[in-house]
Amino acid sequence: MRHSSETFHTLLLLVLLFSGCDLGEPLDSEAPSGSLVNDKSIFLKPNGSFVLELDVNADAGYSWYHKISDPAVFQLDSTSYRPKSGNWNLDGGMTVETFYFRASNPGQCEVELVERQGWLPDDPPRNAVWFSVHVTR
Repeated sequence: MRHSSETFHTLLLLVLLFSGCDLGEPLDSEAPSGSLVNDKSIFLKPNGSFVLELDVNADAGYSWYHKISDPAVFQLDSTSYRPKSGNWNLDGGMTVETFYFRASNPGQCEVELVERQGWLPDDPPRNAVWFSVHVTR
C-alpha cells in the first residue's frame, strides 16, 4: 500500500458542524495531507457531526469504500461529489468525495475508508484512511 504524498493525493478537511468534536491530540501541520486523521481518535457528543473530504480518482474507476465497526455509535449519513478543479467538463481530473458523518450513541468504534476499483476487490487499495471515534455524553 502506497502512502507517499505523490500517490496519496488525499485532501482531508474536518469541518465541525456541531460543537463537541475533538481530534484528541494536536495535529502536526507538517504531516502529509493524507495522514491528517489516520490513526487518530475523534471525540464527539451524541448528534455531533463532521465532514471529511477525500480526493478520489473516479475517472480511473476508483471509489471510496467505508467500514464502521459499530453503526449504532457512528454512521455515515450521506456523501456528495464535486470536481477538484471546479469544472465537471475537464477530463482526467480528480474528484472530491465529501463524507457526512454523525455520532449517535455513546460508545467507541473504528472507521476505515479505502480507495479501490470495485471490480478488483482482492487488489490492495490505492489509499486508506482509518480513525477511532469516541462518543461520550
